[in-house]
Parts: sequence; structure tokens; C-alpha cells
Amino acid sequence: MLAAGAGVCLALAMPGIGLAPLVLLTPGLLRRALEGLGPRRAFAVGWVGGASEWVVGVVWVLIVLTRYGGLAWPLSILALALMSGILGLMWGLAGWLVARVPEGWRGWLLPLLLVCFEVTQHLPPWIFPWNPVAAVVTPWPALLRPLPVLGAPGLSLVLLLLGSGLDLLLVRTRRREGAAIATGAVVLWTGAAFLAPGFRPAGEWFTAAAVQPNVPLEERWDPDNEDAIEARVWRLSAEAADAGALLVTWSESSIPRYVQQDGAYRADIERFTRTRGVWLLLGSIGFGARDGEYYNSVFVASPGGLLPYRYDKMHLVPFGEYLPLVGHLPFLKPLVREVSSFTPGTAALPLPGPGGPMGVAICYEVTYPWLYASEVRRGAKLLVTVTNDGWYGDSAAPRQHLALAVLRAAETRRYLVRAANTGISAIIDPYGRVVQRLEVGQEGFITAPVQPGTGVTPAVRWVFAARLGLVLTALGAILCAVRRRPSSRQPAAVAGQGRVDA
Repeated sequence: MLAAGAGVCLALAMPGIGLAPLVLLTPGLLRRALEGLGPRRAFAVGWVGGASEWVVGVVWVLIVLTRYGGLAWPLSILALALMSGILGLMWGLAGWLVARVPEGWRGWLLPLLLVCFEVTQHLPPWIFPWNPVAAVVTPWPALLRPLPVLGAPGLSLVLLLLGSGLDLLLVRTRRREGAAIATGAVVLWTGAAFLAPGFRPAGEWFTAAAVQPNVPLEERWDPDNEDAIEARVWRLSAEAADAGALLVTWSESSIPRYVQQDGAYRADIERFTRTRGVWLLLGSIGFGARDGEYYNSVFVASPGGLLPYRYDKMHLVPFGEYLPLVGHLPFLKPLVREVSSFTPGTAALPLPGPGGPMGVAICYEVTYPWLYASEVRRGAKLLVTVTNDGWYGDSAAPRQHLALAVLRAAETRRYLVRAANTGISAIIDPYGRVVQRLEVGQEGFITAPVQPGTGVTPAVRWVFAARLGLVLTALGAILCAVRRRPSSRQPAAVAGQGRVDA
């Protein structure tokens, strides 16, 4: 019950429900749940906590499976339980490791392990780095100040250490330890916030726009609606240009036409950008040099016409865009009808833009901090992400997805433009403040002044090394603790020797 409570508290703290203070209860509840347990039982209890967190945190998966996958409710619930059980293994492993170290180490080691597994969640077999702990504080930009130094994992660690320290303050015999851990978390946050670089402008202000056509997936999949959808997107784009936008960004797959194969479509794009004097960022299927190569791509057109550059999506979405291992089963085809044959891209290269190079991420790719980090190191002065969150309805998922974009903007100290088909579209400043947003289910566009930025933050420069160091530190602490832990035979031997001497 304690472990499940820890998981549920973290899930309820995430954007969507948004009860952020509950995150501070998570490490204490989990530590208490693991008290006195051997490694095997600690693994099981930790797994219950992790699975509970995912069941509650991503319950919106049921919308994907039932509404768009056509699965019956019992099968959908079973699939959610299976997914949560696999992801919950992270907490199970943390419980197993913590049970092998002395109790006095657990107040700080458990938060460290949870963050380490949050980092490794980007890797197979999980490949679902959703809902990092740091996302819970994205509604309060002032709390994001350390991000350019610590990155999202570092901020996650601060929050979990603070919660762990506050919990230990309630234990009479461990108050000094709790005070030390909580104070350390506050000092870490304060020091990183003090050292965090500010935004460094690198060009003139211009107005950016994000177009949100609000086309439900059922409407988009009906061929009879294609002309109406296209007319809506062009109308909103023209209105955005009339409002002064120099950069117009479309959501993922706004118009169901192919840039590379449709000459009339390319002519429409170039006519719009030339007559309006704007830049247009748009998504379309990109075709590779070999048969069967299809990419989820973003193209760019300048006032001079369509440019010979595109960005190909590198990280495809499990359970949203494709189903790992089983994506080609006939009864699951409705879930992957648009991306089942996509090929992942290979290069994180910025695209040209009105203020300089633009770093691009498509949909779920904002969960990968090293993608934008790579583009920023290659000179990206503005960040853009395009997505289609229509799969998830008016659930917590669009809010959770937006929170990831907020983290990336604050980490890199760049303005970020987010265009979403059904919402939430947003323009975010380099400090994680949402300047403009258009909610789920609304049709329209948003505009806001943005400015190109320059400079590479520590979180961007050391994105790989910091995460590797975090994992190695945790493993080193565990090995050290396990080696120092006395065996069960030692106390008896020492006691026996004492009696002989007496």
C-alpha cells in the first residue's frame, strides 16, 4: 500500500492532475515501504509502486487503444497493465538495489537510483522517457531556474532529495540525516540557479505563429474531408501572416498531401510564402532514395520558395505511432495506420529560418534532451516542435507533452514554438514561461514575438557526460555500500569473541 501510494502520488503530481506538492511524498513513502525487506521482496514492492505510477500517469493510453485501436475495454486494460508492469520494473530494480545497502544510505541513495532509472528509461527495452519528475514543476517557471545547469534529471534529483529529507525529519532518530539531505537539495538548487546562464540574444525580434487546425483523427482519415481540411489550414495561415507573423508553423501532418510528389501542392506552398513574404515550416511524409523508405519529415519554405532541406524524425513513438514487436498484427493496424512503415531519421540537423538555424523535433522527440542539445551545438537559435496529439483526446497527455517542451526550452535557453493539431499549441520563452497557448479542442492560431538566441548551456554541453556520470555515481555508491555491509555472520563472531575475552 505504501509503495502504491508513492507511485500514485507521483502520477497525480504530473501535469494533467497537477497536484505538484505530492511529489515530495513519493520518496518517503517508497523508502518506508522497503524498510526491513530482503532484496527479492523489495523488488516486488518497488515494482508495485512503479507499476501504480504508470497505470495512473498514462491512463490516457486507453483512449488510444479503444477509440483508435478498436480494442475491447478488457483487452485495452490488459495492455495498459502490461505496459505499466514493464515500465514499473525500473522501481523494482531500485528497490532490489536499495535493500542491499545499510538503512542509513537509503535516504539519499533511493532518490539517486530513481533518477538514474529515469535516465535509462530512454533506452531499450523501455524507450518511453515520459513524465520525468522535473515535469511536475513546469507550471512554476521560477522553479526551473537551475535547468540550464542541472538539466531535467538534476532537477528531478533535487525534488526527490527534498522529499526524502523532509520525510526523514519526521523520524526522531534520523532528523539530523533528514536535515542534511533537505539542506543539500536546497543548496544544490540554489547554487545551480545562481550559476545558470541567462538568455543571450543573437538577432532581431520577429513574430512567430503556430497554426492549430483542430482536425480530429476520424475527420482526417476520411478522404472526403481533405479539401475542407486544406482550406482551413490555408485560411488560418493567411490570418497568421496578416497578424504579422514572419514564421508560420503547421502542426504535424496538417495537410494530407505529399510535398515531394505533388507539384501542385509545392506550387501552393511557394505562392503563399512568396506573396506573403513569410517562412513556412510544415510536416509531410518524406521519401528516401530506396523503395520502402518513408520518413516523418518537416520541410521549410522561405519567401524565395521551398528549400532543399528537411528534417527526418529520428525517434518514433511506441504505443502512439507504432507498437513495438506487434505493430504489424492485423487487428492492431488501426493504431499504426500512418507510421507503421516509417524509417527513423539519422541526423539532428537544424533547418534554415528567418532568424537563423532552427532546431526541430517532431512530436515525442521532445522527450529526448540530447536531440535539441545536438541541434543547439550545431547553431540552432530557435526551437520548433510539431505534433499531433489528437490520439489522446482532452486527457492529461497533451499537458504532459507540453511540459516536456517547457523543460527543453529552459534547458537550452531558447524560444520554442509548438504547433499541435488539436492542441496544446504554445510559444515558450527561454525561461520556461508559456507566452501564448491554445488549448485542446480549439481552432485557430497563436502569435508572439520571439528572438534568436545563442550560447551553449552546461546542460546542453554536457548532456551525455552528465547522464553517464549520474548512472556511474549510483552504481559506484551501491558497490561501495554492498562491499562495506557486514555479513550476517560477523556480529555473532564478534560477540562470541567478546565473551571469551571476558
